[in-house]
Amino acid sequence: MFSGRASVGTLAWAHQSGGRIRRDDRLKMMAEAMLVWLKLFLHRKDETPFSIDIDSLRIPDSALCIGASELLASVSEPWLVNHCLRTYLWAAIVGTKERRTFDEELLFVASLLHDLGLTNAGSKLSATTAECFAVEGAFAAEEFLEKQGVDESRRKLVTEAISMHLNVRVPLGYGVEAHLLHEGAALDVVGSRFDEVIEATRNQVLVKHPRLEMKSGLVALLKQQSITRPYSRIGFLCSHGFISMIRHAPFAS
Repeated sequence: MFSGRASVGTLAWAHQSGGRIRRDDRLKMMAEAMLVWLKLFLHRKDETPFSIDIDSLRIPDSALCIGASELLASVSEPWLVNHCLRTYLWAAIVGTKERRTFDEELLFVASLLHDLGLTNAGSKLSATTAECFAVEGAFAAEEFLEKQGVDESRRKLVTEAISMHLNVRVPLGYGVEAHLLHEGAALDVVGSRFDEVIEATRNQVLVKHPRLEMKSGLVALLKQQSITRPYSRIGFLCSHGFISMIRHAPFAS
């Protein structure tokens, strides 16, 4: 069905590998991690943090978005619901800061459904299983979107973003929504780009959707994932310090 070796995290890779990382995938992830650390090292700390009133950000309220919100709430614990809602806000903040044009509805849906595969109920929404929870989540989201009558091209933008969000980085070449979903999730999980957003804006996000001891909840789930799916991307990341990064993220909980 697919020719050549697909890039790690893409839907084509998911179908080829079933979410199981290969040797060259590991090497690529290590190389990209080095690039990220180098960027963080070279980042100018005196750069003026970005400020925005989050009430100025549009929260999409289409039938599709309402359906995604209901699905998220039906399968997730409150702390995970809030993580997904914050992910959208962080993603929209980064997108505004970078002056990106993005589809608010698709970014919102991708943000709310990006961790479907991390939940017991969500991972069972698709008959297709995988080694990777992000891949299973993408498959589950695909079935939800199809039932909602979303056309194939828009479904692919959402599911590609969900499948790729566990990568170390997601360049804009994979789509602005995929890039912003990754940036929003990374900010909420490990504090990536934390200093780029002014404290008042960060506090607005945290007051609107409190973290509810997210660190302990997420660490427990990811530890279990790394045990049951050691050859997944999260298994690889957890074996290379990801749990410690979550615990030391610049958030209280």
